[in-house]
Amino acid sequence: MRCIFCKSDSGSSCSVEHIIPESIGNTNHTLPKGAVCDACNQYFARKVERPLLESSLFRHLRAGMGIANKRGRVPDWDESEGITKPSYRIMGRFLAKVGLEALAFKTLGVQAWNAEIVEKVELDELRSYARFNIGSDWPFTTRTLHPVNATFKEGATHYHLLHEFDILLTQKSEAYFVLSLLGVELVINLGGRSLDGFRDWLQEHHFASPLYSPKPSQ
Repeated sequence: MRCIFCKSDSGSSCSVEHIIPESIGNTNHTLPKGAVCDACNQYFARKVERPLLESSLFRHLRAGMGIANKRGRVPDWDESEGITKPSYRIMGRFLAKVGLEALAFKTLGVQAWNAEIVEKVELDELRSYARFNIGSDWPFTTRTLHPVNATFKEGATHYHLLHEFDILLTQKSEAYFVLSLLGVELVINLGGRSLDGFRDWLQEHHFASPLYSPKPSQ
């Protein structure tokens, strides 16, 4: 096993990587031990996820919905703090990190998935940006899909939708990571900094979200 970010031998790593932080309600979407080495796991927790989760915007949202961290604590937030978003760069690096992990998650059932992800040179620029903060800002799109506290129903069950994600493959062989996080859709191109292909896809599909559009095989 090699780390999908730094490519080092991670066979002895102990960390189970949560693709979306546990502090945003994720317990199911994880990668096996070694997919992300312990050093990279700890780096992302300190340098990328913490600044995002400690921004007043995310504390406000988590406090309002009662979303506890893995220690069971709901964050505090006061109106006097205002609502400040994470920086564009932190948000971009977070999406790059989550996007690469989501791609790995989607391929876990494929033989030699780890080598396929690690050796894919087309992903190296994304790795460097997410893990080592190298390069210019990675652009992403944002739009609101539903109110953060919207209630959804499945059978007799009512629930809040905290997050969901998918990989969009376009006819131009581009791979876009699509994330709905607390009601907001965020999209990045995993293979480069251009969003033109996604904008073309939106026009062709009447601006529907890729998360809710039929797949080509359907």
